[in-house]
Amino acid sequence: MKIKKVVHENAYGLYQARLDQAFITNQTYIEKPFWYENLETGQLYYDIFGCIGYPTEVSQKETDRPGYVCIVGIIKSQDETKNPKNAPFRLLAEAESFDVPSLIDHIIRLRNEWGFGLHPELLHTFIGDPERYIDILALRNEKLIAEGGEKNSILLSPPLDFSSSNYFDEAYRSLYSVLEKDHVRLYFGKNNILRHRVMEFKVGEPAVIAVGGLMQWLIFGTPWLQSSKENSMFLVEEENEKD
Repeated sequence: MKIKKVVHENAYGLYQARLDQAFITNQTYIEKPFWYENLETGQLYYDIFGCIGYPTEVSQKETDRPGYVCIVGIIKSQDETKNPKNAPFRLLAEAESFDVPSLIDHIIRLRNEWGFGLHPELLHTFIGDPERYIDILALRNEKLIAEGGEKNSILLSPPLDFSSSNYFDEAYRSLYSVLEKDHVRLYFGKNNILRHRVMEFKVGEPAVIAVGGLMQWLIFGTPWLQSSKENSMFLVEEENEKD
């Protein structure tokens, strides 16, 4: 595993202090009292998410595109003055394949490398199309559940506006918005698959569909933060129970 979970030494007190501050300043979201650390680089992440884009439907060979999966970390700044809502994104790992079972194998491998199981919600759900290859995913989930229970399964959640007829346009624009010169928010690191797919630009590109959908969901939902209006104490209570 390339990641570890870090829990604040006084998670309950920190949570209460952030709630009080949010009430005074009328903030909608607050930081969670735990985060993740990259064991190779020391980089910190508020949270980690994954996405998948299935291969294009078989047509002419030159237009077929492989499916794509990736893991993205939300970078946590050590500068407490920076607004966590504007946190940049880091592409941590990626893989591609024309073969759907192999693509699902990549999900399992990558999520295990990047912290799956360290927190109940971490990398349990990937952003992607839940309607394609249902039987293949169901068969794989049967084995995963037999090995580790329901929490070991892979869930797929559709991106925002996924049923829209111009979804690719929305996904591409969301991805482009975090790659614009002077406004870069998504960093590739040493990963080159997505970089090349964006440069080639082909309509229907699975990598763009996957990451564009994830970017749209992250930007509009800021899921790495916690609502200050909801009763979300379970996040802290879970950590206390593990101590």
